[in-house]
Amino acid sequence: MAENTEEEPLDNPAYTRSENSLEEITPIIETESINPNQETENMEVHHHSHASHGKKNWKSYFWEFLMLFLAVFCGFLAEWQLEHVIEHQREEKLVASLVEDLKKDSTEILQINEWESLQKTNDSLRAEIEKPSGERNNLLMYKWFSGIRLFGNFEYHNRTIEQLKNGGNFRLIRKINLSDSLIDYDALIVSYLRDQENQSKDIYQKLNFLQDKFINSKFYRLSRANKSQLDSIYNATPDVFKISDRNNDYLFEYYNNLEFYAQMTYYRIGTLKIMQRKARNLLELIGKEYKSN
Repeated sequence: MAENTEEEPLDNPAYTRSENSLEEITPIIETESINPNQETENMEVHHHSHASHGKKNWKSYFWEFLMLFLAVFCGFLAEWQLEHVIEHQREEKLVASLVEDLKKDSTEILQINEWESLQKTNDSLRAEIEKPSGERNNLLMYKWFSGIRLFGNFEYHNRTIEQLKNGGNFRLIRKINLSDSLIDYDALIVSYLRDQENQSKDIYQKLNFLQDKFINSKFYRLSRANKSQLDSIYNATPDVFKISDRNNDYLFEYYNNLEFYAQMTYYRIGTLKIMQRKARNLLELIGKEYKSN
């Protein structure tokens, strides 16, 4: 019985399975200990391979920079060309508008003939006032008094020049000689002519104030519209047109202002003649430089 007891463990299947289990476990452990090392080696090999393929030399960087520079530069050239075309079109429109303004100015300057006629009236009236009261032609004086009533200012068509000045668009005018001539033309009107017109207006108002002291203005309309009727009224009642001696002080003051008015009219005529010449030269210059009508 005792011998049988000692041999049973050797023949016990459970014990045998236990040993087999240990043998089976051992290779698994060894496999698990080996696999991480292999994965590490594989990762290291992959890492070095990636670094080898991704490395760039100076030529690669140079060509990338060159391509980027060319792309930016070509974009800049395209934008510059587009802006140049747009500005050229704006210049053509401004020049066309300028031609219209100058033609209107030229027509307006023709009033120079009216101012020359006024100057003659002024000279004749002063010459008649200088005569003794008994030798004056009162009817002619009345007609000349009526002529002095006329007044006007030059209508400056400066819409295009104002656009050039206020919008900073003078740079659009590529022809320097044209832009300089425009500036001179504008300065002549704004500085000289406008100042002369303002002074003339002040004297004109004073002349009319003094004139009302010794002239009956109800016949002024007839002196311009129906001179035959005016002559008939004068022949019927000549005393109505006579300047009384008691108004000599007003007449004397009137004469002095009339002389000043003559000087200002003379200056205005001179300025208008210069303007006329400058406007004509500008139109010729535009026609030459821009082949416009």
